[in-house]
Formats: sequence, structure tokens, C-alpha cells
Amino acid sequence: MKKLLIAALALSFVTVVAQAQTLAPAPAPAAAGSQQSIQTSDTGWQTICRPSAKDRAKQDCSVFHETYTANDQLRIVSIEIAKAEKGRVLAVSVPTGVSLKDGVEITIDGANKQAASFTNCQNNGCIASLDLTDKNLDAIKKGKSISVAFSDAAGNKIKTDTALIGFTAAVTRAD
Repeated sequence: MKKLLIAALALSFVTVVAQAQTLAPAPAPAAAGSQQSIQTSDTGWQTICRPSAKDRAKQDCSVFHETYTANDQLRIVSIEIAKAEKGRVLAVSVPTGVSLKDGVEITIDGANKQAASFTNCQNNGCIASLDLTDKNLDAIKKGKSISVAFSDAAGNKIKTDTALIGFTAAVTRAD
């Protein structure tokens, strides 16, 4: 069932993000292993509902957020939290061209580091997911920001910080 949910989340990323996007090149070449700084803009936390895979008459709702480069509006990170059979699943989509072996690190307010491995890549990005416990979800609801960090193919660390303003309200709408 978890594989089905991840596949559904992957398909939803394809639906929500219509065209393939990759990271904008940094203004100057970064040395391997350095950290890139990218100015960003975002969509805010949204509630998205789709017909249920089990019962098309019902809706499955999730919480969704996207972060873009400020100058050319290329998608850097999408975060989606959806209900699963047990708890919830957090799925992160990042552009293609990332280091798959490094996975993704997710932190709330600089603490509670969680590692997520990539589960698959599609034409518009690579997806990593992890199961969220009620404790994890409560930490996100009480937090100020969620950070997603990953490495590009050259080993440069890329980190985005997303404000959690509006997250709890979006979860309430999704429930």
C-alpha cells in the first residue's frame, strides 16, 4: 500500500508541476562540496484534494508546498504530506540532476533531522519519502520552518528553508 501511495504522490507531482524543470545554474561555478545559496519564492501551504484511488466518489486531500528560484521561477523543492494507512507520508520532490546516493535531509527548526532516500525519478524530478509519526507531524505543526537539504551531482549542498506559517490550517482543511 505504501508503494501505491508513493506512486500516487509521484503522479500528483507530475500533475501539479506540468513541465520538467532543473536547477538554475549558480552565477559562478561552485567548488565541489560547497553549499549553494539560491534566492527563492514559494506558493505557501495549500490543501489539494483528488479523487481517491480506492473510491473515486471520495476525495483524498494532502498538504502541498512548492519553492521556486526567485529570478526564473524554476521549481527547487515540492513538499507533500498525505494520509497513509498508518499515519502520514511526507514526500519531497527535487529537480533531476541530484546526487541520488545522498538522499534528502529534512529538519524542523534546525533539529529533528530525518533522512529520506530517493524512491524514484521522473522527468520533472526525483522523489524521496518518509513515514511521519504523530509526533513528527506535531513537531511540524509547532515549528517555524522546515528545511530540505540535498546535493547536486557535483556534490554541492542545496538547502531550502520553508516557513510553516499556514501549515496547520492546511492540515486541518486536508483532514
